[in-house]
Amino acid sequence: MTDGKTESVGPRCAIIGFGNIAELGHLPALRELGVDVVAAVDICEERRKKAGAAGLQTFESLSGLDNFDLDFIDICTPPSYRYQPIEYAAGRGLDVVCEKPVATSSGLAGLKDLMQDSSIFFYPIHNWKHAPQYVKAKEIVEENGGVENLTMNTLRTHYGTGTPDWNPNWRVDRSISGGGIIMDHGYHNIYLAMHLFGADFTNAVLEDVTYFKSNPEIEKRACFRLEFPGERRATITLDWGAARREIKNTIYECNHKLELSDKRIVNSDHTYEFDESLSGDSVHGAWFKNVFADFLRLRASKDKRHFIEAIRVLEGINSLYEQSRS
Repeated sequence: MTDGKTESVGPRCAIIGFGNIAELGHLPALRELGVDVVAAVDICEERRKKAGAAGLQTFESLSGLDNFDLDFIDICTPPSYRYQPIEYAAGRGLDVVCEKPVATSSGLAGLKDLMQDSSIFFYPIHNWKHAPQYVKAKEIVEENGGVENLTMNTLRTHYGTGTPDWNPNWRVDRSISGGGIIMDHGYHNIYLAMHLFGADFTNAVLEDVTYFKSNPEIEKRACFRLEFPGERRATITLDWGAARREIKNTIYECNHKLELSDKRIVNSDHTYEFDESLSGDSVHGAWFKNVFADFLRLRASKDKRHFIEAIRVLEGINSLYEQSRS
């Protein structure tokens, strides 16, 4: 079954892992941008049925894609299942867009080795950069001379659950997720801090960590700091047991302070209001159109910076986990 491009004008892709984020976030955005999403691979029969109902050809394994003429693959599996499709794409010369984290701690070295010898374009889904609140915050701090210090608080009443068709609690299974709230929400906060500072951090320092009593391998709450050049720092607090679900950030600029919350930015004497809350849901489907537009715009560049950023985030997370064990 060789599937040619005669009827398609846009790039063609397959989705690997057809869970909630793929069905509700990725697929609608890709189609809106004119991408021809032709197939989905998922080990779960119920998820393959849902992909089929969405008009995709479905397969249980990657080998089902062998005769498809593709431009890239979109990886939405849980973290521990991501290396194999990345390896498959590299072997076929297909570009990759991949949900975060792009690897677990144990798979990081292998991924770095694989990509060092590959010329494919690798784009991690760092979707919170595309949230309107963070787009505006980045604009403001650049106008005001940059960030001096930053506090970030991600408060959640519970960890996010996945589709009931497969394993809804995979985020608290370390063999699948690679970690708890540091790997999940901490990943977002680290790349956002790098984005707002416009720099790489020099050190990640764990200050406090608390684990689930019933699951001592998974951290429920954590506080850590990232140190940046020029004695600047970001202090990050994460909680899966908070009284309410919210985002609270304070950005200290030169002679300014910016307060960023779920639906509002307050900076000096100006307040910016936003329609969608940062804590509204866990899919954030409205952001994905800009995420994929950026990926499609940059594909031809083969720029490694996006992959390097994802690796640096994971290196910071690895350091935090090593400190937690010492």
